Amino acid sequence: MSALIEARGLSRSFSINTGMFKPRRTLHAVNGVDLTVARGEVLGIVGESGCGKSTLARMLLGLIAPTSGNMVLEGQDITTMSRRDMARRVQPVFQDPYSSLNPRRSIASIVSLPLEVHGVPNPKQEKAIAMLERVGLPARLADNTPGQLSGGQRQRVAIARALVMNPEIVICDEPTSALDVSVQAQIMNLLMALRREFNLTYVFISHNLAVVEHIATHVAVMYLGRVVESGVTAELFRNPRHPYTQALLASVLTPETGLGIPDMGLGLSFPDPVNPPSGCPFHPRCKDAMPHCSTVRPPLVKRDDGLIACHLYPAEERTLPS
Repeated sequence: MSALIEARGLSRSFSINTGMFKPRRTLHAVNGVDLTVARGEVLGIVGESGCGKSTLARMLLGLIAPTSGNMVLEGQDITTMSRRDMARRVQPVFQDPYSSLNPRRSIASIVSLPLEVHGVPNPKQEKAIAMLERVGLPARLADNTPGQLSGGQRQRVAIARALVMNPEIVICDEPTSALDVSVQAQIMNLLMALRREFNLTYVFISHNLAVVEHIATHVAVMYLGRVVESGVTAELFRNPRHPYTQALLASVLTPETGLGIPDMGLGLSFPDPVNPPSGCPFHPRCKDAMPHCSTVRPPLVKRDDGLIACHLYPAEERTLPS
């Protein structure tokens, strides 16, 4: 499959205030990320809070510009595209369905707004109502406001708004984390059905590894602004290579009684992202760290089923033969 969206060396830094009379410091929220998403794929992006997932999502949406690196959409640099052209092709579904919807507008007018902005005819809001019905909301709710809906219904409105312009890519930033477990399953099944129906490509950001395993075709694992491992979902979950990926998968709670809370071996502290460790940024928490891990940053290189950045796998063993 051909690449639909690509990111090369993508970075985003922020200047932050660390206190009165103290110099401002630089936070490298995303630090040299390479990603390729083929048409029709679902790329799951996972990692702890603060690893840069949401900042990456905002750059993929064109909401913030990268500090360095570039993104291309079917060969066209995203920074050269107008906001309208970008919005026609890439749409978001955010985490909180209430704060992302205008509480004073009816849900039909919310879903109709992209059509109005792009000058698409929508007599009597027919296209918006048809999309609401496609995401499982009856037409009788068209005049309701978001406050009159449940959390799951509001997220269906957000999905309808994202799809009403027939985009190619949908960026889903924790789209189910604010919902009850039973409703999460409904929304996930809806997203999967819509992907098949509209030939959508998803970038799916989540803390929930079970959800990612269920929906994603490929997974990228982020740590302190960098991708440390990526690959086909089934293989990565079956045979994680990077110690951080292994720790994340070990953190999944099991329904078996008596096992208690899993010990990931990562401790309770998290490195300061403003002052990250030298070398491999994961080495202070890594059970397999070697002396040179603290001084030499491992490159992200190809292996037969994905990418990995770890000194446990020497470059000559990790690199695909030419």
